Amino acid sequence: MGSGQSASSSLSAEYRESLLTSVFLDDEQFEPGQSRSRRKAKAIDMEKMTMIIWSFREQPEMVSFISNFLAKYSGEKLVFDGIEFYLPQLAHMIIHLEVDWPSTTLEQFALVISQHSLHFALQFNWILVCALQDYQPETSGGEVNPTYNELFYTRCIKLLQNMERCVVYGTPRASELRKLYEMGEISREEFEAMELADRRFNAFQIVDSPSNKAGLNMEVEALGTGSDIEFGSGNSGWLMYKRGKRRKYRRKPWKRRFFVVAERMLFCFDKPHGTLRRAMPLESAIIEEPHDSKHPFYFEVHNQNYQFLMRGNNASEVKKWVGLLEQNAKTAALFSMALSPSNTHQGQSLVSHLSPQQRARYQFFKGERDFVRSLCEIAEELRFEPREERKALAPQLIAETPIPPCAYIPMIKSTDKWLRVLRMLPNEARVFSTKERCPVLMCFEMQFEDDETDVANYLHSQYGDEGVNDDEMSESFDAGDGAAPNTQSDRFPSPPNTSSSLGEALKQKQTLPASITAGQAQGERKSISSMRPTMGLKQFSRNLSTAFANSPMGRIANKSKNPSNKSYDTRKRPTSPTHSQRGNVWKDEKSEFSYEENDTTNSSAGSNKSPTRDRKNSKTKMNVRVQKFIKDMPQVSMPKALKNMNHKKKKFNSPEYRKVKIYKSQSDASTGIDTSEVSLDSLNRAKRFVCGGENWSDKCVRLRETNAMPEERNVVVNAVIAKSNDDVRQEVFVMQMIHYYQSVWKDEGMPIFLKPYKILSTSKETGLIELLKDATSIDGLKKSDNYPTELGLRGYFEIVYGKSTQDFLKAQNNFMHSLAGYSLVSYLLGLKDRHNGNIMINTRGQLIHIDFGFAFGMAPGHEWSMERAPFKFTKEYADVMDGYGSAKYLEFEKLFVQGFKAARASSQVALGLVEIMMYRSNYPCFTGVRYGGNIALTRFKDRLMLHVPDDQVEKRAKALVKLSYDHWGTRYYDEFQKMTNGLAV
Repeated sequence: MGSGQSASSSLSAEYRESLLTSVFLDDEQFEPGQSRSRRKAKAIDMEKMTMIIWSFREQPEMVSFISNFLAKYSGEKLVFDGIEFYLPQLAHMIIHLEVDWPSTTLEQFALVISQHSLHFALQFNWILVCALQDYQPETSGGEVNPTYNELFYTRCIKLLQNMERCVVYGTPRASELRKLYEMGEISREEFEAMELADRRFNAFQIVDSPSNKAGLNMEVEALGTGSDIEFGSGNSGWLMYKRGKRRKYRRKPWKRRFFVVAERMLFCFDKPHGTLRRAMPLESAIIEEPHDSKHPFYFEVHNQNYQFLMRGNNASEVKKWVGLLEQNAKTAALFSMALSPSNTHQGQSLVSHLSPQQRARYQFFKGERDFVRSLCEIAEELRFEPREERKALAPQLIAETPIPPCAYIPMIKSTDKWLRVLRMLPNEARVFSTKERCPVLMCFEMQFEDDETDVANYLHSQYGDEGVNDDEMSESFDAGDGAAPNTQSDRFPSPPNTSSSLGEALKQKQTLPASITAGQAQGERKSISSMRPTMGLKQFSRNLSTAFANSPMGRIANKSKNPSNKSYDTRKRPTSPTHSQRGNVWKDEKSEFSYEENDTTNSSAGSNKSPTRDRKNSKTKMNVRVQKFIKDMPQVSMPKALKNMNHKKKKFNSPEYRKVKIYKSQSDASTGIDTSEVSLDSLNRAKRFVCGGENWSDKCVRLRETNAMPEERNVVVNAVIAKSNDDVRQEVFVMQMIHYYQSVWKDEGMPIFLKPYKILSTSKETGLIELLKDATSIDGLKKSDNYPTELGLRGYFEIVYGKSTQDFLKAQNNFMHSLAGYSLVSYLLGLKDRHNGNIMINTRGQLIHIDFGFAFGMAPGHEWSMERAPFKFTKEYADVMDGYGSAKYLEFEKLFVQGFKAARASSQVALGLVEIMMYRSNYPCFTGVRYGGNIALTRFKDRLMLHVPDDQVEKRAKALVKLSYDHWGTRYYDEFQKMTNGLAV
């Protein structure tokens, strides 16, 4: 476990109250004429909501209220963007805070959002995978994991299970709701409210009760002690074992170990009453029985990171183990299962018993994860090849990479434009060889939809439940292996009993199952096995369809499906509907539903109102049946902290309470305020130095011609860098902070330039990084042909942009604005290792910093680090701005001071984000004797000068600039990098 254990908060009580006031009580910011629901949705700022959850983390009732409040407005694009942006903080709290809470509110909230967007579910999945690897018993190299924590390890396993169940199970009642809406039986507002309530209901039932949250721990402990397991149960026993030989590890001897297969994991204990030694995820694992082995009864189990060599006592025992392992590997993280030997032959047919849409979601979810994993595996495989051979091997490995039918590069938001990968372009691969890593640049041919559908809507149109009718669902089950319905229950448990359809729920006011009520949650302690549902997914789906068909709403829906009572051919599968046919996943801008208001006006069933007319009427009242349905969903009352607040409106003028926006595109070059654009002639001269003569636009044109791409405008070229042997999660957090500060300065109208780029951590050792187009490192620039070495950067600017020309002044301003931005974040976030290989420059003269493995004061050499300056500010940089003390230099100094004041005024959110990620953290910058505990946070506060009087801040900020200019430590570190790594100075 990391050193950052403290849960104490630096957020003041006044700030906490101001957060609640600005979200729940302040109506002055709303536009006249807006409904209460729409105004509230526009007022929600996720940085505020995240801070509220963190500051009230010891009050679960407040967290429950906030989670349900957010879920209600999650259909708004701006709100959803914020939820995705702060997903790292939400996931961190779900893993590390909720394990001690008496409820699973945040987990349920994450499942609700995962049902809304498959893209969100994928992002959540990768965060959980990284955390799982943090706390697993051994590292990928086979050593004992120093951060192993059984509590968090089993917590991550359970979270992954529940999230994957939520994805595959989907929202089968969504089709019923849409039918009712299209028939005019419910309004748009009612449809949105019921759809949200349905997702909340699904999430509540998938998540185990609080007692069962500890149940997985008890079950794993039982597996370790063998108290509840016998060899005859078919999922445990003794085997001879050793780890496979790795490149940097010597051969291991055979050992006798006690193995258990449970929760899609292979657990290795030293004895039934002993200690857990190792554990291996079985998802997508390969089980082999080599015929040329010199050992009798030998078989292997391996995946991306593990290789277990195993031996049984006889052929029948090996057959049993191979069957059990293959079954768990092939079900590939569907639902939890524990099969007896008599059922092992049925494992391969599990997927065939899913409904068409459930099967499609399963295949997409698994296929996309496998696709991203395969990209990172290319970088990992090349790492072990000789450097001189990597360039030739890369195209071959890329060409062999399988592409799923609906693959995409998931380094975007749910609200961004959908881009599907059509094919990879192997010959355009580029390998960046270093001593320890081998990042690989890969290019893709991609296509977006003609209507520029966003990611969430496209995936919903392909894998949502609204396009599948009940007859098709039933037929998909009947077309299986012919097994009786109840035979599915033992091998494919479904979520707890939800067999009542919406129609039945509205009719009977169905309540939550007793097994997950709040009363039992605080009292009884049951094991996981006692809580497992007894109804199989096949029987469950049939019961759901039957219950809905027999309900009043079901009969209405059946009439609309077969109005003439003629035979309906269920074998005709409709074509995949577009997102407009299935409905937009985002709330209609005219929709103003609010189910907390006492609207009880009844809409007559069977009325002739149409969806079109409904959309025009934004004041439609809630149907009484809808009110009853929603009231029977899990509800959370307003906590005392809100009830007891002074409802007198307060106004806070401090900039720290300003709304911070999540901008549409982090990768857009226009996200920094930059009104200066250099001419095309200057850009063409710059690309000879920066891009080797071919900028990104030129490259796209060439690739279209050489690869015979179609001429359609919706086919584009994109690129990504795959990286291995590197934990990029810390960089993800630093980039999030850079994006936050960018929004602060942009909202203040400051011309400070920052270029946040996208980073996706797919495991503890792999990730994807966005390509910075039309840019190169300062090292690469200085090594380019015809670079004026003696004249330096100033000479380069004069050659490319001219002397004393408009283009030169524009490029000079670009340089100065970017230098101010990265000087500020380098100082505030304590960024180190700022050599010329980690600083880029683009064709417009803007600096862009990359590679944030050393942050928050963590530096190469630690106490012996040469980087003692507040930030990197060389004499060469000042020369580009006409030299020390010039008018441009003073403009830079003024911009730095203004930016620092704005960052200082917005310190509460920044401190809160650092506090959250520091809590029980495994990030290098927050752990160990040098940076653990509250050391990193205390130093961050010191850099913000929160202890300095306001009238002294400007003087202190100017002193930082003066101290950084031509600092001896900066010069020495650049010279050190030149001697050791050959970087240009």
